Amino acid sequence: MSTRRRKFGKRKEKRKIDLQIEVKDFGPISSGKINLKPLTIFVGPNNAGKSYAAMLVHSIFESYTPTLPRDMPFFMRLRQHFFAEGLDTRTFSKEFLELERQIGDLKEGVELDIPKQLSEKITKKIFEEIYEKRLNDEIIRSYACPLKELIRIGKRSFALKINFDSYNAHLTYKKGDLKIKEYPQLDTKKIVKVIWSGAGPTFRVKEKKREILIEIGRLGEEEKEKEFMISRLIDLILEVYASEILENVAMQCYYLPAERSGILQGHKALAASIVKNAPDVGIERLEIPKFSGIVSDFISSVITLPEEKGPFYRLAQEFEKELIKGEIVVRTLDKYIYPEIKYSFQDTEIPLHRASSTVSELAPLFLYLKYIIEPESILIIEEPEAHLHPKNQRILAKFLVRLMRKGVNIVITTHSHYLLEQLSSFILLSKIEPQRRVEKYEYGEEDFLKPDEIAAYMFDYDKKSAGYKIMEVEITEEDGISQEEFIKIDEALYEETIKLRRDLMPET
Repeated sequence: MSTRRRKFGKRKEKRKIDLQIEVKDFGPISSGKINLKPLTIFVGPNNAGKSYAAMLVHSIFESYTPTLPRDMPFFMRLRQHFFAEGLDTRTFSKEFLELERQIGDLKEGVELDIPKQLSEKITKKIFEEIYEKRLNDEIIRSYACPLKELIRIGKRSFALKINFDSYNAHLTYKKGDLKIKEYPQLDTKKIVKVIWSGAGPTFRVKEKKREILIEIGRLGEEEKEKEFMISRLIDLILEVYASEILENVAMQCYYLPAERSGILQGHKALAASIVKNAPDVGIERLEIPKFSGIVSDFISSVITLPEEKGPFYRLAQEFEKELIKGEIVVRTLDKYIYPEIKYSFQDTEIPLHRASSTVSELAPLFLYLKYIIEPESILIIEEPEAHLHPKNQRILAKFLVRLMRKGVNIVITTHSHYLLEQLSSFILLSKIEPQRRVEKYEYGEEDFLKPDEIAAYMFDYDKKSAGYKIMEVEITEEDGISQEEFIKIDEALYEETIKLRRDLMPET
């Protein structure tokens, strides 16, 4: 994951996250469905599969998102990211003959009919690239293990159903790879037109609101030239269809792992060790620790923090003052010296390893907000409440809601009763007039949650399947987030306390 800014094109309307996932026999998860909302919460005991699900969400977004150069048209740059190896023309042999026949009969200004079979084959090619190659590779990278090790114990395979922006795909693990069992159907909103311009052997692509116009030049007499022209035409049609699929779902996804505090404190020593041993590469074996993809991405992000401030810099500063009474700063004394990350408190800069656990735990989040996260992206945080006092967990909940209000889609895993209670309060606040939120409750006008903006899922052990099922938690305007699981624990503790007190009472 690069921290360099990306530009996917100008958009008038805010994009809505639209991803539904159904899993079966994946890791410790026996079955379940997840429908992502602007704020999505995973709750459950340890080792129940919450991180497995969160990492899967991250892998799916990464498989859909090409790294684009700035200020470049989206569909004109897909080839180098998704189809760098080129197309096997034998895949489209029949379509080649049909196109050659049609192009040979074209007159200037006449439109070319794209064969339906060609559109279907191209669509399959795109989804094979996304799911069977990119998602396959991304899952292996993110989990740092072969796919077969992600199969639930006692089972032979796992299955995924992914509905992304209305494109439904059914995937299964088969013979070492992820394979598409049912292909998504492309319902393109743009009309692709191909017109012979009568000019030389060149191509021009014009994009309008509802159509893509591909102008082709006159074919030469030589077979090689004809084959090249038709091959390039298929390439362009493929890129147009790929852009139609990816343009609305290519959203940057960032992951803050549970180990972030320790990594942030130790990343400098790790990088220094690698640099120190670099001259011995090729002479001696260089032992480098194996990290999961999300951890590697996190380390890379910290090492290559952008110099420019991000759009949420001020918001991060506001909450730094409220949560840690100071500020996380990045200091680079010289461009050749590794940047130092410190905690600034009352005009004194303190190294992170000497700061409190609260400061070191929140530092990665503040750094991401200051320099990396952008609107219309996804931020996944494992246990954001770690090492936070209940009072600070309430402030953190407010911070997450405000970040969501500014266009960031958030996914969290949590064990915190306090965090859920505070988020429930924000749901109840949605029924309070904005002015009263400010005057009576001392919140901002946008400090609220609507039930349809938030989803919560309980990872609950199922004796019958001997695995964890993902169960959707009820959320209402009247009661907020149902906390049945925590209530059960509270009741068990209360009953145990009553029994102990009775046993300790003196006999009369």
